[in-house]
Amino acid sequence: MFTVPNLKLKINKIIGSILVAILSVGYYLGLSFDIQGVRYDKSSVLTYCFYDSTYKLGKNEFIGKNETYNIHLAKNEYEACQIAVRSKMNSTHRKYTIEFSQFVNENGDVLPSEVFEEKYIACVSDKNYGTFPDALVKYAPAPFSLSPQQNKVFYIQVHAGKDTPAGTYKATITARSSGHDNDKVQFIAEVTATVWNFELPDTPSCETAFGLSKYNIVNAYYANNDPELAQALYEQYYEYLVNRKISPYNLPVDILSDEADAYMSDPRVTSLIIPYYSDDATLVAAYNKVQSNPEWAKKGYFYPIDEPSSLEDYGRYNAIVERLDRLCPGFKMVTPFYQASIKEGGKTYHATELQSASKIVCPLTSCFNNKTFLEQIDKRRADGSKIWWYVCCSPQGSYCNIFTHWEGIKGRLLLWQQKQFNVQGLLYWDTTYWKDVVSPWGDALTTPWTGNDTFGDGSLLYPGQDGPVASLRLEEIADGIEDYEYLTIAEELFGRDYINNKIAKVTNTLTDYTLDDSLLAKVRVEIGNDINNAMSGN
Repeated sequence: MFTVPNLKLKINKIIGSILVAILSVGYYLGLSFDIQGVRYDKSSVLTYCFYDSTYKLGKNEFIGKNETYNIHLAKNEYEACQIAVRSKMNSTHRKYTIEFSQFVNENGDVLPSEVFEEKYIACVSDKNYGTFPDALVKYAPAPFSLSPQQNKVFYIQVHAGKDTPAGTYKATITARSSGHDNDKVQFIAEVTATVWNFELPDTPSCETAFGLSKYNIVNAYYANNDPELAQALYEQYYEYLVNRKISPYNLPVDILSDEADAYMSDPRVTSLIIPYYSDDATLVAAYNKVQSNPEWAKKGYFYPIDEPSSLEDYGRYNAIVERLDRLCPGFKMVTPFYQASIKEGGKTYHATELQSASKIVCPLTSCFNNKTFLEQIDKRRADGSKIWWYVCCSPQGSYCNIFTHWEGIKGRLLLWQQKQFNVQGLLYWDTTYWKDVVSPWGDALTTPWTGNDTFGDGSLLYPGQDGPVASLRLEEIADGIEDYEYLTIAEELFGRDYINNKIAKVTNTLTDYTLDDSLLAKVRVEIGNDINNAMSGN
């Protein structure tokens, strides 16, 4: 049984509040303190701490003292860490600047990197959860002040290309005070990045199917009357997701157009919807085009009905199947469902049997917490069906999901659990569902009709001034997809028992898993080192 390590953090918050008070008094009295080997005195106002990328630091949470960090990544991968900055006393009258250098190795090679400032988003309902870090806004260096007992958190992301030399890259973070302190250095921190000598493939092993609403994007930018801008915006958002190896449902262009060919051939794209046209001739034309190319045929599927939950719903499902059987023989279809079985008229109907025509079986993740259902899934694997799963406004409780107010590690662990249950793909209903809030920047309850505990549901991106702004939750999922790749490579190299043992270190069941961010990071590094050694012949 995994325990929750955050009790220590809660204790640290209490201790931290006491320390802040002591340090503030000491500052004005000209005193010095040694706390855990770190010198706090009048000459140093700012303090900092590094964190794993999944940890969500509260706006007022007392920070620790991890003074350095080593990011590990393969070639063709993104990876990140966080640094939090905090003033040891009331310093709203002071201004500070923070500079981030490039990551450079001993030969002068540069590892591309970006720095984002984390914006806190309100998660307010009748339960009043407060604010949580989520939006990742590209950092523009400028003087800033710090309110007492509040944190400023930065997200440092590196990207190793396929041709990036393996090895260690170093960067420095320099904080200075300005104004009357005359550009005085507050601290210099060092962060390193270790690039392993193996690469992740362009085409991820984890198939994805994520919603991307052109309607919501266009409305957010008031582009309803500007078709060229609307198209450019959707293409920009589409590319943003694909670049993080997440495949949106719909292509940016008509699937029957010549322009669609390049999108369908993109190796980063693992799936795409074939529109379910009402006109038979158009439907057949689209299907035949996709089938004409074996690469496209692997990716193309129909998605004409969602979450059937009654025999009446399955009546409509069967009518769709009859039409597709007649017009598009050999078709693939996905039909997400959240009930493993349906009980009507004193009988029990298994969803997997009702969906025998759906060659992509896509249940809610929580369905896998059922022995009978797992047996049904094994039958579907045997008949050659793909197995995907999905999350949305549910499951909640102890299950992993990607809500704004939940621990970030849950989003990344979702992909470890996916490999644990031999699930091939992840479906998510929307990334830009902003229509039910004035602005996602000010209100995280993007789906108020689902209840009070669904903050951020359907909204993994923010409408930025210059295009899409990622959320911590999107990055958690994207990083999890890359972790899934590590597990896939390791399984090929070392066997299933190896990855089962590694997965068991962080998750036992769908509801029993670690919340220790550092443990997850440690196990990931273990796997990466083992792959690197095997690839290097060590």
